[in-house]
Amino acid sequence: MFFSGSRHFYDRYRLNSPKGNFVLKITEEQLIYQFSNDILKVFLEFVSLTHKFKLNFAKRILNFLRKYEFVEKENVQLTNAHKISIAASYIKLTLGFTNYLVNTFHSILVYPTAQYFPHLNETHTGHFNPKMKVIMLALDEYERDIYFNADGKDVALHEFTHALCFEMLQTNAKHPNAENFQKFFQRIQQWFSVPENRFSVEQSNFLRTYAYTDRLELISVLIELFFEKANIFKQTFPDLYLLTGSMIKHPKINSKT
Repeated sequence: MFFSGSRHFYDRYRLNSPKGNFVLKITEEQLIYQFSNDILKVFLEFVSLTHKFKLNFAKRILNFLRKYEFVEKENVQLTNAHKISIAASYIKLTLGFTNYLVNTFHSILVYPTAQYFPHLNETHTGHFNPKMKVIMLALDEYERDIYFNADGKDVALHEFTHALCFEMLQTNAKHPNAENFQKFFQRIQQWFSVPENRFSVEQSNFLRTYAYTDRLELISVLIELFFEKANIFKQTFPDLYLLTGSMIKHPKINSKT
C-alpha cells in the first residue's frame, strides 16, 4: 500500500496520537532510515543530502509533528506515513529557515475528499483559514498529487505556502526571514508586471490558470512548480525560478540578488 508505513515503528513511538508522544530512543541512522521512504514521496532530493542535512530534515519533521495536530474528519483513514509525508512537504518548503515553524496554523484537518465552503460558495481540495488557524486537505487529492508528481501539483505544499505567506507578509511581521520574503515577493510581482514576461508565461501554459486568481495563488503555484518541476522551471524561466527560490531562501539557490 502506498502509504502503509512501518506499523511497528510508528506504534512503538506513538506517532499515531494527535500530536504524538515523541520519545525516540533510537540512533540517528535509524531515525533517518525510518523516515526516508515517506520523505522521498514528496522530496526526491533527500536521497542526495549529506548525513547531517538528512538528520536535520528528519528532526524538523519530528518537531513539526509535535507542534501541529492532525485531525481526521469524516472517518478518513490517515496513516502515520501520511503524516510524515505531509510534514515533509512543509519542511522542504522551509528548509532555508532557521525559524521554520510558523504560528499561522495549529491544526491540519484531513477529509477523505474535497469539501464545500459555504462562505466561499466553492468546493476545494485544500484550504487555509487564517482566522481559525487551520489547514484543510482532501486526502484523495493529496495522494493523487504525490503519486502523479509530474503534474506539478502538491495540495499540501500549496496550502502551507499560503500559511507561510500569511506569516511573512504581515505589516509588522516579526519572523527573521520576513524582510527577505517580502523583498522577493515584490520582485516576483514586478517580474510579472513586465508584459513580455507575462505573455511568455501565459503562452507556455507552464502555470495552470488558477495561478492568475490573485497574487497569493500565484506564489503558491510557483512554489509547487519550484519543487515539482524544478528542471523545466529553471530551464524555461531561470530568472523567475531564482526569484522563487530566493524568496524562501532555499539551499539549492545561491542567491546574491
